[in-house]
Amino acid sequence: MVKKRTLTREKVIDQAIQMIAERGVDQLTIRALADELAVRPQSIYNYIESLNDLLDQVGVRFVGDLADRLMHNLMGVSGKEALMIFAREFRQGCLTQRHLAPLLMNPNDLRPLVQTHAALVQLYQQMFHSLHLSEADGTTLVEASLYRSALFGFIVQEIGGFMRVTPQKVNERFDQTMRLAISQFSSLA
Repeated sequence: MVKKRTLTREKVIDQAIQMIAERGVDQLTIRALADELAVRPQSIYNYIESLNDLLDQVGVRFVGDLADRLMHNLMGVSGKEALMIFAREFRQGCLTQRHLAPLLMNPNDLRPLVQTHAALVQLYQQMFHSLHLSEADGTTLVEASLYRSALFGFIVQEIGGFMRVTPQKVNERFDQTMRLAISQFSSLA
C-alpha cells in the first residue's frame, strides 16, 4: 500500500517556524525543510515559490498571531494603557520567536518580505489610528515614532544579549523605557 502524503501549506509553514525557533533563520533551507517533512525538495514548491516567499509567509503568520493576541488583550482598553499592552505583547511575541524577530525589525531584511512588511505597517496603523495618534494627512506623530523606536530598540538589545542583568531587571527596564516613551503622548490620558 502506498502511503498518501498529506502535506499542506500550513504544515510547511509550521515546520519552518519550528526549524527557525530551534536552529535560527539562517539554517532554514528548502532542502532542510524537505528533510524534516520527509518529502522531496520539489514537493515544497507546491506550497511556496521560494525561500523568501516561505519567510514572508512565516512573517505574516507571526504578525497575524500577534494581531490576534493584541485584539484580545486590547478589548475595552484605550489610551496609554493600550500602548503599554501593545508594547508588552509585541515584546512577548518577539521573545517567543527570538530567531525570527530580528528579521522583522531590520528594514534591510524586511524589505524583501513584502507581505510581512505590509502586515506590520497595517498593524501599527490600526493601533495608532484607533488611538487617534495619526495626523489628519495620515502621517504618524513624532511621539509614535519615538514609541516604536523605543520598543524596537529595546527588543533588539534584549535579543542581542546586550542586557546583562536578571530577567526581572530587564522587565523593569522595559516597563520604565516604555512608560517614558508613552509619557510623551500629551494627547492621551
